[in-house]
Amino acid sequence: MAARNWKKGVWKRRSNILYKLRKKGVRVDTKSRTIFIPYGENPNKAVQVSRLRKEYHFNVQFEII
Repeated sequence: MAARNWKKGVWKRRSNILYKLRKKGVRVDTKSRTIFIPYGENPNKAVQVSRLRKEYHFNVQFEII
């Protein structure tokens, strides 16, 4: 039971981070664990990007707009 509750907390934390990041206008593909940021912007501008990269092994992909 304890492991199950822990996993639920981890998924909820990840969902909250993704929600905050998407609210800022950043596109995220969770299936491929990719964060799409416009070319020329600092990827660490949003704290959520660095957290997703460190804790959940997301990658950053720059887009030409």
